[in-house]
Formats: sequence, C-alpha cells, structure tokens
Amino acid sequence: MSRAALLLLVCLPLLAACGEEPDDPPAVFKVKAPRGEKVEEFPEAGMTLTRPKNWRLRRRDAPGVFELASGEAIVAGWAYRRDEPLPDTDADMEAAKDRLVDAIHERDSDYRVRSAVITEIAGTRAIDVEGEQVLSRRALRTRSVHLFLGDVEYVVEAIGPPADFALVEERVMTPLLDSLEVSGEVTEDAG
Repeated sequence: MSRAALLLLVCLPLLAACGEEPDDPPAVFKVKAPRGEKVEEFPEAGMTLTRPKNWRLRRRDAPGVFELASGEAIVAGWAYRRDEPLPDTDADMEAAKDRLVDAIHERDSDYRVRSAVITEIAGTRAIDVEGEQVLSRRALRTRSVHLFLGDVEYVVEAIGPPADFALVEERVMTPLLDSLEVSGEVTEDAG
C-alpha cells in the first residue's frame, strides 16, 4: 500500500466528521426540575425553609443567608437587621412598596416591574415584586419578596431565564415561600 493511500485511510474518518453537527454542550446551564425535599435551618438568621434536594445550596455570610442554584436559576435569601421602624400599617406598607419600586428603578432604569403587591407570607406582611431585567445582555425574570418581622427585613429572591422561570416560580420559589418560617430575630453574627 502506498503512503498516500495509507494517509487517506487515516484521514478519511476525520474528514467525514467535519460536516457533522457538534455534540450538544454539557447541561451545566440547564435548570433542573426539583426532586426531593430537604429542610434547612438558619438559626443565626431566624429562618427555616424547605428546598429541592437536587439544587445546590450555599450558605452565605450575613446579611446573606443562602443561595440555591440550578443551571442559570438562583433563589437566594437575606436577613437584614433594621434600626429604623419597619412598615406596620397599611399606609406604611404602601409607602414601603413605592420606595422599593423607586429603588429598583434607581439601580436599573430599564427594569420592568410586572407587579408589586402587598401580601402575607410566613404569617407576616410582605411586598412581592415581579419583573424583567437584562444583565450582561441576558434577559431574566425575577421575583423579590420582602418580609418584615420584628427588627428584620427578610428578602427571598428568584432569578432565572424567561424560558425556565415558570419552573423556578411554581416548583421552587412558591413551595419554598409556603414552607418559610421566620422569627424576626437575627444573632449578632448575622446582620
């Protein structure tokens, strides 16, 4: 067999593969459907919740509490000790909601608020803001819930790509908020 024929036999499989579509990239950015449940306690932040077992949990330094992630979706929580009086009356809550929406627009004038409502979560008053934003040229949906109890403002926020947000909202954020317990107290280390 000639050298040219041998070289052709070696190169033929490589040339044949050139026109093929590349393999799918790894699914590191894919948001996993939640499976299983795990109760997490954060006593320093006065917070307990139930989360999907197959989402990664990272405990955070105060005022952060946790970050729960899967692919490009994140659900995170904070516990801020406040010196100023927290909203208590209906008028206080309306004013706090307006200040929160204004603060969101100050940070990102292109943020689109879809809704901002006063509600009750975990047995306490809360402001629930949903919207859309673009970060690093990526469209994202968000839901930010602010709960007020004792001298603590708790924030639980979900963020994810629009195509995955229904899954994040319905199967992670809503069950997490339904399970949420807060004490309204944080330790010296947390806030």
